[in-house]
Amino acid sequence: MISYRQSDENDFELTFRIKTNSTRQLVEKIWGWDNTVQLEFHKRQFDPNKIKIIINENHEVGYISTLVNDYSIFIESILIETSFQGKKIGTKVLLDVIKTAIEQKKNIELQVFKINDRAKKLYESLNFQTVGQTELHYKMRYEVKAEFRDTNILI
Repeated sequence: MISYRQSDENDFELTFRIKTNSTRQLVEKIWGWDNTVQLEFHKRQFDPNKIKIIINENHEVGYISTLVNDYSIFIESILIETSFQGKKIGTKVLLDVIKTAIEQKKNIELQVFKINDRAKKLYESLNFQTVGQTELHYKMRYEVKAEFRDTNILI
């Protein structure tokens, strides 16, 4: 069973470790891995208010970072410790985000490294569509169906 807890300032090292373990192979292929550079980047990005720690069977196994506005939920990252990947944790997390998006009548947006075929296939299996791309990423969206949206009809 998956549960979440809100991150706090004490989670800086935990989230950096998870990020390192789960993204290092991809980052090495694209830019090369420089621990000092990655640590500085993490310091600038770390915002515990946007992060929820993912817990599976009393283990902190990953985290999700999101930005929410009036129209969408933007998934900045879903990172799962390597030893817990392939156990459907990412799928369960995404299904939770989809449920929230439907309840809040918002689309979900994210980007995924082009070289991360495994993640892209997961998103596609959950009906995310590729809506654009950058040099390194596919931009993807889960569109909440119109019948779930507030029509705001004026009478």
